[in-house]
Amino acid sequence: MSFFSSDPPDAASADASTPWKPLAAVGGLLAGVAATGKALRWARQQTLPVGPLSPPALDATLEPFELMEGTARCYHRPGTGTPLVFVHSFNAAASSYEMKPLFEHYAETTDRPLFALDWLGFGLSDRPDIVYRPALFQRQLRRFLSERVPAAADVIALSLGGEYAASVALTSPFLVRSLVLISPTSLGARSNVKPTRKALIHSLAATGAFELFFYRLARRVSIRSYYERQVFQDAADVDEALVDYAYLTANVKGAHHAPRYFVAGDLFLSEAARTAYAKLQVPTLMVIPDLPGETIQRFERLAHTRARNADYLRVHSIKAGLMPQWDQRPALTDAIDAFTNASS
Repeated sequence: MSFFSSDPPDAASADASTPWKPLAAVGGLLAGVAATGKALRWARQQTLPVGPLSPPALDATLEPFELMEGTARCYHRPGTGTPLVFVHSFNAAASSYEMKPLFEHYAETTDRPLFALDWLGFGLSDRPDIVYRPALFQRQLRRFLSERVPAAADVIALSLGGEYAASVALTSPFLVRSLVLISPTSLGARSNVKPTRKALIHSLAATGAFELFFYRLARRVSIRSYYERQVFQDAADVDEALVDYAYLTANVKGAHHAPRYFVAGDLFLSEAARTAYAKLQVPTLMVIPDLPGETIQRFERLAHTRARNADYLRVHSIKAGLMPQWDQRPALTDAIDAFTNASS
């Protein structure tokens, strides 16, 4: 007899089936919860647009970039000289808007070709319901640099985006002239991948509960709270336009697919500090908060990682949060310019 069966046992087996009655009741309860969740998801989906409500994140030409899994989008401002490529982070509402202060600064102060890439599953790129893994994003960035960017580039990557930029620079150094990794991940004392969290998230996804959980996190108040408590050191530095854009880009159909794998820990490389950062052979600047405080990232392994690759790794600390391009942009661009000029 199925745990979810609503058919009563026959009289001859009534006594023998008595121990199954609590399980049948639990099964019925779970079925009711699943049905309720399905109804709630359906109702929520009716309020979501199929495509993004958000306008382009950057004042540049928005171009499609085809992948096997769907269409990614990239921004391009033509110019001359060494290309500059901006790579955003991963979170519930990530997009190239995170890099806007840097993109605007270099658009105003240089004639360099500028590029910014929305990862598949984020920003204005498609949001397919697929299995997201690091290999997908490594392939996306490698193809983008080789097919769209005309020469070896200076790549500026944020947070987890830095792991993929470092891995591509390691395997294809001819595509990258230098790296700037802003608040790079996988430098904390503890692993980003927790088996219990992974199991929980995938269980929630199997029942559809993660989708409801995601769109609760994607409310403006939740996004602002995330920035205030875990990204910026001073809540007053959180830009309202950043919150608004994150809200718009996260509240579309399918926006929960890729973040599910990020929250589960599936998108982090295995031991990136050891297998990527410590082995780089292109000039690399790591920009970290002077005092991480209560931010979501830690950097206990930074000194050891730098010592293992002293020839190529440089470290610069800024009195800012994890996104210094928003609260300390002049200090950040000064550090970037000094580094890239020295790398020329």
